[in-house]
Amino acid sequence: MKLKSLVLAAMMAGIAVPTLSLADALPSGAHITTSGNAIIKASPDMATLNINVEVTEKDAAAAKAGVDKRVAEYFEFLKKNGIEKKDINAANVRTQPKYEYNNETQKSTIVGYTAVRSVEVKVNKLDQLNTLLDGALASGLNEISSVQFGVINPQQYRDEARTKAMQNAIEQANALAKGFNVQLGPVYSINYNAPNAVPFPISPRNLSSKMNAAGAQDLNVNETYEQESIDFNDQVDVVFELKR
Repeated sequence: MKLKSLVLAAMMAGIAVPTLSLADALPSGAHITTSGNAIIKASPDMATLNINVEVTEKDAAAAKAGVDKRVAEYFEFLKKNGIEKKDINAANVRTQPKYEYNNETQKSTIVGYTAVRSVEVKVNKLDQLNTLLDGALASGLNEISSVQFGVINPQQYRDEARTKAMQNAIEQANALAKGFNVQLGPVYSINYNAPNAVPFPISPRNLSSKMNAAGAQDLNVNETYEQESIDFNDQVDVVFELKR
C-alpha cells in the first residue's frame, strides 16, 4: 500500500515514474533458456469397456424391465469372472418413445418405448477382455460402444516423464554453457504445466472388424485386440542465469 501511495503521489506531482514489474520473466543479465521434453511409452495393463443394452417394448415399464434383466445377467457373469462391484458402473438408464410415421395420414404415432442402459466395466486383466465382451453379447447387451486402454498406475509414468523432462532441460543448459565456454549459474525461473496422457481407444468400427477377424480358427483371439502404447509427455521451461 505504501508503494502504491508513493507512486500515486509522484504522478500527481508530475514526476516521471518508471514502470514497475513485480516479477520479471527474464533476468537482466546473461542467461540461458531451455525447454526440457520427455516421452514415456507405457504398455496398457487395463481397459475400460463401454457397453449398451437397448430393449423396445409396448410400454416403458416393460422396456426398462427388459434392460434391467439383461444387465443383471451380465452382472452375474462379471461376478463369476472375478470382476469386483467397484469396477462396474451401470447406474444410468433412459427411456424414450418410439414413433412410426404413417404416409397416408402424415402423422406419427407412438408404437412402443425403448429403454437404453449403459454398462462401464474396468478390466484389470487384459487376457479377460475377449471373454467379457463375449459374455456381454451373450447376456443381450447388444452394442459395444468402445474399449479404452489405460494403465492401472498412471502416476508412476507421469513422475518418470517429469523427471526426464527436468534432466533434459539441465543437460541442454550444461551443453550450451560448455559450448559457449561460459559457466552455468542458478535457476532463475521454472515454467511448468503438467500435461495429461490420453488413453488409447478402440472405435466401435475397429472393434467390430477385430471381432470378426477373431472368428478364424488359426488366430489367437486375444491377440486380435490392439494394445498400443500410451504416451506420457512432459515439458518444463527453465531459465538459468550465467555466472559472470
